[in-house]
Amino acid sequence: MTPIGIFSVDAGVEHQFSVNPKGYLTAVFRYVKPKLGLVEAGYLIRTDHRIEPELDGQSLAAAQGGLLRVDATEAEPGEVTRLKISDVPQDTPVPTASASTCPGSGSTEVELPEVSAGDSVEDTVAELAAACLNVQYASEAADADEGTVSRVVVPTTVPGGEVQLPPADDGAPGPGDKVTTDERRVATVFVVAPPEEPSPTPTDTSASPTATATDTATPTDTTPPAGTTTVLGTASAPVRAEPSTAGPQVSSIAEGFTYDALCWQHGEEVTAHGRTSDVWIQLRRDNGETGWVTATAIDGDPETVVPALC
Repeated sequence: MTPIGIFSVDAGVEHQFSVNPKGYLTAVFRYVKPKLGLVEAGYLIRTDHRIEPELDGQSLAAAQGGLLRVDATEAEPGEVTRLKISDVPQDTPVPTASASTCPGSGSTEVELPEVSAGDSVEDTVAELAAACLNVQYASEAADADEGTVSRVVVPTTVPGGEVQLPPADDGAPGPGDKVTTDERRVATVFVVAPPEEPSPTPTDTSASPTATATDTATPTDTTPPAGTTTVLGTASAPVRAEPSTAGPQVSSIAEGFTYDALCWQHGEEVTAHGRTSDVWIQLRRDNGETGWVTATAIDGDPETVVPALC
């Protein structure tokens, strides 16, 4: 998994992520970031074959290439939205729209499919794809089984317009009706999340979404554990097994995210991100192990941002 970056966006408009080579999936989080407002964070994930994504522990439709979008704009302050990508072969095909029947871009008239609360996410995404609708996911508490669909919101070209399935009231557009939508705006599939449990410790308002593949450095949004210092990433950079660019990459950090740092030491001199330094910072990873990142990707003076020398 490689972070692409964090981009400011306007309401109702998606950032056009152009980095999407063959054999990769682009995962995108849409959320509200303090001081920046509405943003989208992109991650490039290698997918040689179909993978099984989970949103907050709930299975989504199988995926391979293209975009997988998650809308976390309704998350409460301090709440973390997690997308888990598992390298598990799928027995079912990845739902895709037919290239021969769907326009490549611009506005198009689509026929709304049948959607009911409690429907399978896999089947619902297949129906939306067949109707030439791109999708993103969001989780919410609802009166239906966990991991099923609670509702789908389809944006239309009418300013501020959207259609909900199943319909919110008897007079609203429903299955079989036609609406005009824009390929730059995506339908949101709301997946029923498990009941929220109270947090045992207070959280601040700067929580950011995370995407995990095999392993990542651990973003932190609370008081760091004893013996660690919170550091801010100023650029996307690999986390390595050794304090050297020759060391195997074991994880990565992203610009704008904070991490738990243990200590620092001198290593290979690196010139990157507009800076030169031979300082490497040891980070705590989410699997309990550690890794090293060049200080050129961390905010602050290389030799004082982390007080402890390894």
